[in-house]
Amino acid sequence: MTPGLADAEQQRPPRVWAVGRALAAVGAVGPMLYVGLTMVLGLTWTGYDPIRDTQSELGAVDSPVQVVMNVAGFMGLGVSILAFAGAYAIVLRPGWPTWVATALLVVAGVGMVVVGFFPCDPGCVDVTTTGRLHGVFSAPGAIGLPAAAMVSALVFGRDGRWSTGWQLTSFVLGALSLASGPIIAAEVVAGANGLLQRAGMWPSLLWVSAVSIRLLVLTRASVDRQRPPAAGD
Repeated sequence: MTPGLADAEQQRPPRVWAVGRALAAVGAVGPMLYVGLTMVLGLTWTGYDPIRDTQSELGAVDSPVQVVMNVAGFMGLGVSILAFAGAYAIVLRPGWPTWVATALLVVAGVGMVVVGFFPCDPGCVDVTTTGRLHGVFSAPGAIGLPAAAMVSALVFGRDGRWSTGWQLTSFVLGALSLASGPIIAAEVVAGANGLLQRAGMWPSLLWVSAVSIRLLVLTRASVDRQRPPAAGD
């Protein structure tokens, strides 16, 4: 048993590991459902171009699918990120890097939930207060999620149950996602904001799902180790 696992298991009763497993399952499924939902909603809106148009435009005030996008899309994704944050805090070795990453995930999740209450203006050219608030509350997810992935490189190294590949991949995916924001804002590639946004956001979502699956494996192993032996064993 690695030191990280031993420390974590000593501080977590079996029922807490079970909660962590349930939260990790939500974290694994939620981001992929979000990606699939945005693809389907884009196909149902005649004239919507995923290369040109951002995901926020699916939830804009003039979108025919705004309710579904804002509730099932943004809010649903926010809930799944918060679930992931819970599993992350439960399963990984305690320490300041873990708490920093968890806090970033909570900020990202809450921001995404709140975004659903503030749809952007038509074309996401925000001139109203509601539209501007959409942009404000989009920032925590755009920054918090990739930042958490970058910090996780340190968390995984300290935990003792994650390979160097996990550490390196987490940092690189986070850095790439974080760099996409300034590129989109600068409009470096005209007419491709939708593509750039997806290229920036989806790697972070893939990271959430992949790490959640790994957490599922770790929680199952911990529950099995703490289960009392059956009679006759």
